[in-house]
Amino acid sequence: MEVWKPTTIGVDKCLQSQIGPLQIRLRRSGDEIHIATERLADPDSLTEISAPVPVSEIEGEEMDWRRWVVGSDVSTVQLTPRMPARPVVVRPELPVSIPTGQEALFFVSIPICVGISASKSGKLQLCEVPTLVLSNTWFGDPMSGELCYALRSRARRQIADSEPRPNRAVCPVKIRNTAPAQLSVERFCVHVEHLRIYSGSRQLWTNEVNITFKGESEVSQVTYGQSPPSFEPVGQLLSEARTPLKKALLKRSLGGLSLFGGA
Repeated sequence: MEVWKPTTIGVDKCLQSQIGPLQIRLRRSGDEIHIATERLADPDSLTEISAPVPVSEIEGEEMDWRRWVVGSDVSTVQLTPRMPARPVVVRPELPVSIPTGQEALFFVSIPICVGISASKSGKLQLCEVPTLVLSNTWFGDPMSGELCYALRSRARRQIADSEPRPNRAVCPVKIRNTAPAQLSVERFCVHVEHLRIYSGSRQLWTNEVNITFKGESEVSQVTYGQSPPSFEPVGQLLSEARTPLKKALLKRSLGGLSLFGGA
């Protein structure tokens, strides 16, 4: 996707890019890079995506510009998709139960953040902007739970039921129930800090999350795939995980099914 490639920005020039509802303006002035962002109305109806392109300086004068001193030799800017900074909590599109010995695959559509960097010989991380402002929620009990983001979109069983959106990455989550009783999946928490982001032919993807649920009072095993999913042709790796993880994890369930990660 062209939007995630480095782009040259000339002195006293302005670039504009749009990723779903998020509009980004970039301006180079002397030894500074100026950045202004705006979220447009009705994010669910916007599917536009565009790489940084030159625009008139006058058009951006009324925007709220933030400024970074980067050096007069910096000539390149780059946008990078990132996972949210906190775990996300999602509900299935419809409540579903998994009998013992069975497994279910869910597709979770996660709004990305956009990291903005500038570089010439090295990369300078400037800022990170969420494409969608997410609501806070608490997952787990009052003592051992944690602050998360709540997703308005629902986890789907079929990827064909989900419309591709440029500001979202799809995470495949496979849940296997080995507990003696059937498992009712009403909501679950995904620790997105362990997820990479890949470019797909139609949309962004993350590596797969696999959980083996052993019961409410037992620990569950969680693993994160080390390669891109195979649901559609996937291209390059666009973003590494915030906290890379290779080994399996054992965590207890909290307030229902919990997909927990940790260093």
